Amino acid sequence: MSEDSGIRELAGRYRLITPLGQRVMRGWDLHLRQVVAVRLFAPQDEPDRFVQRASTLTDLSHPGLVRVLDAGIADGRPFLVQEFIAGTPLRARLSEGPMTAAEVTELGTALGRALAYAHSQGVAHGGVHPGNILLGPSMEPYLTDVGIAETTAFSYVAPEQANGGEPAMASDVYSLGLVLLEALTGRVEYPGDDEITALARVSRAPIVDPGSPHAQALREMLRPDPNDRPDAATCVDLLRGSSAKSRVQTRTVLVAAVAAAVAATGIAIMMTVAKQQPQPLVEPRVAPQQVTVTAEVTATPTAPVAPPITEVMDQSPDAPPSSAVQPPGGTPQPPAYGGPHDQPVLAHPELIAPPVYTQQWFPWYPWEPAHPDNAQVKKPPKKPKKTENSPASPPPPAGGEEEDEDD
Repeated sequence: MSEDSGIRELAGRYRLITPLGQRVMRGWDLHLRQVVAVRLFAPQDEPDRFVQRASTLTDLSHPGLVRVLDAGIADGRPFLVQEFIAGTPLRARLSEGPMTAAEVTELGTALGRALAYAHSQGVAHGGVHPGNILLGPSMEPYLTDVGIAETTAFSYVAPEQANGGEPAMASDVYSLGLVLLEALTGRVEYPGDDEITALARVSRAPIVDPGSPHAQALREMLRPDPNDRPDAATCVDLLRGSSAKSRVQTRTVLVAAVAAAVAATGIAIMMTVAKQQPQPLVEPRVAPQQVTVTAEVTATPTAPVAPPITEVMDQSPDAPPSSAVQPPGGTPQPPAYGGPHDQPVLAHPELIAPPVYTQQWFPWYPWEPAHPDNAQVKKPPKKPKKTENSPASPPPPAGGEEEDEDD
């Protein structure tokens, strides 16, 4: 340990800054450049053995345990380097008053899990008390000084420890039970800091109210015989189970209270109705209503009308249509199409009667001219019968015109 301008350093690596508690300093790791907590111990006969035991604790890693980072010897005095937790001791919180049942459930569950992990690694704490429990920024608990507790808090030791026995895992369960009992009641069960205080628990068992939360779990944890106590993992289940049972009981009380209130309200309503005088029945007046009759007229379906038949003949573009459409009782009208190749367009086919032909139809041959009125075409003159003495006359020219004999 060296002193430079009032600033002390340990092993040339850890610089001590401000005190955090009894023989605990806030330090600065010059190698890792981080804040640490340095615990200083009194001179011991075998400091190397202590450092070797403390070095084995660096393998412990749990969210509810304060990790051990390093251990060493400076000027014949052992020291221990731990991670820095920005929190307050549980002792400071208990000085303000008792905690709620929900807070005790979270506190006991977190500490029980941390102890169960340490016990599974073969390490007993040996000194569980409110001074070795830190509360973080979010009130999460941390268990510190695991396996290296230097002093004994007589108010929280187990009966076997009061009789001179070594601390064991069952002793940690008993000490945790006293801490949780104090958190619920707000009082120390065995006050004092001497051996007489430690022997008081041998003659008197802790007082646990049967109606208090976690009463069953605390009675199991505070049994005088260490062999009758549950392990840390079972304590977590007991605390969780009693918390659930407490919630069920509270819910049952609330439901019963609500049912009683509803029943009382119903009785009051029935009594109020019974006191009222019966009113004479008066026939209500009904205002006349206007009745609107809506008649729905449905047209009688008529016989289906045959679709019009329009005949398109192969005529020349210059020829007029062969017939006209004559509606019933009207004058003939020209057809709805303009030429032989146009399709007829009928806006309302059901209103137009089928076509009626008023003139007799005569066949037409390509070598005959088209008649404009589709009138009867005169038949060509019959050819004279051939005789044996008469010469054969030449055929008439095309178009029905005779050539002049003069030509």
